[in-house]
Amino acid sequence: MIVRIWMACGPRQDDAVVVRAPADEAPNEYDLPIPPDPTGTDTSAPPVPTTPTTSTPTTSSGTSSAPVVVCYLGENGDGTLCLDTWPWPADDPDYVYPDPLYGSAQYAAPTRALDLDWEDPDTMLAPNFALWEVAEAWKGRWAVMMPRTIEVLQAIRDTLGPVVVNSGYRSPAYNASVGGATSSRHQYGDGLDLVALDHSLDTLADTCEDEGADYIGWYESHIHCDWRDDPMDPVFYGARSAGPAPVEALSASLLLDAGAWTAPATGWDEGEPLREWTAFTADGVVLERATGVRYVAPDEAAYVEVVVGRELTIRTP
Repeated sequence: MIVRIWMACGPRQDDAVVVRAPADEAPNEYDLPIPPDPTGTDTSAPPVPTTPTTSTPTTSSGTSSAPVVVCYLGENGDGTLCLDTWPWPADDPDYVYPDPLYGSAQYAAPTRALDLDWEDPDTMLAPNFALWEVAEAWKGRWAVMMPRTIEVLQAIRDTLGPVVVNSGYRSPAYNASVGGATSSRHQYGDGLDLVALDHSLDTLADTCEDEGADYIGWYESHIHCDWRDDPMDPVFYGARSAGPAPVEALSASLLLDAGAWTAPATGWDEGEPLREWTAFTADGVVLERATGVRYVAPDEAAYVEVVVGRELTIRTP
């Protein structure tokens, strides 16, 4: 038997109150260094990398065009690493973008792309990040990675030390294959799934916020950070007006199914959010804390609370 208990709705992160445990309470698993997820966000196994091609790149229609360059920090951090971009392969079915979310120009398809078959994957886009760490040819030949995203990624690394990018750019087809949201910012070159090897998810999220992230998503093994409200790079997207990206309402509910609690949620556009559970006695004393998709409370628990994605808090009556 499934019993529906409670539902909560709320705004996106920029209007929400984040619930944090008091400092004197016992730390949870996220107060410890988090190793990289063995599978990361992207679960397909890559083939052995290939060497860059030496022929002039073309779009899938076979037409060649003189390149327009986009410039990154580069290995020395001086902004002089410039790569060729090429007309967007609009006739490639793997690169057909969804209609812009709510008609927003922040979700319009790119007009130019990097050719990952042409570029050396070991090219250093920043002092600590190579091209292959944010865009990989085995996931699709063409890619978009905004220079601003690389700059903040390097800034996060400068603050926290080693950072693993679990997922960077995804083509629309690859994004669909791994269950990504239809309008995931991974497709636009400004979304990253990150793990800081020497710091907790809390610290990583705070650092993303310090670096101006417009959206921060909490997940079981990583933090998603994106800069969806930043102006779109004119090399990849042409001249267009900038403005805040549209947001959708968040909602979550509590269900009790065969003795286990779950918290189905909608509105998180970068995957399933982190769920943090707390069981209480009738006097409000904390019995235990846990994270996970399902939660079985102790027999002596009088009520249960779950924080979903650090944005919505739901409590049983």
